[in-house]
Amino acid sequence: SVTCKEYYDPEASMLELVFAPCSPIAGSKVNWISKSDEEIIDATMGELARLFPTEIAADEKWPATKNQGPQGQARLRKFAVVKVPRSVYAAVPGRNKYRPSQNTPIEGLTMAGDWTSQKFLGSMEGAVFAGKLAAEVVAKKAKNIELPEDKVIQQNIIAAANDYVAKEPIGVKGEGAIAFGGGAALTQQNESLLKEADPVIFA
Repeated sequence: SVTCKEYYDPEASMLELVFAPCSPIAGSKVNWISKSDEEIIDATMGELARLFPTEIAADEKWPATKNQGPQGQARLRKFAVVKVPRSVYAAVPGRNKYRPSQNTPIEGLTMAGDWTSQKFLGSMEGAVFAGKLAAEVVAKKAKNIELPEDKVIQQNIIAAANDYVAKEPIGVKGEGAIAFGGGAALTQQNESLLKEADPVIFA
């Protein structure tokens, strides 16, 4: 890799992967966010070994590569794990009915965002697609083109809204990136702050 100063090496490659595991809330058997960096890397190396069986070398440091043949030469030299525990919501079955349409019954209000009704989950792709759908709503309204019927709001949501009492926000815990919803290497201090703010992900 010659594109990044910190990893400059014309004889080696830098590989960046997004490890997006299913949350236990959504039915996963493994809570990866609470696993150590080494456990995550071992699982990743196992997946790379499966995808590139003739390139990845067997490395005793990573048990998931133990079945690799002698022809593999690619070894992991160093790694960094960045965890973003609040990157997306858990897309559990049946949640899409709660996502509102881009069009609303309120004049002049059109909604966009990955949380609105669109075919992707909470992601950059979902946000972009929702923005496109919102733009279509605005354009059709400007030309007096008939819009599809608005998505029906679930009655239990209306009832819950009537009884809703605002909660005191827990506030930001710490000053690191994770405290503000970003990603960072999970230091011991960051982990303790995250456990305080989002204990469910460590359950």
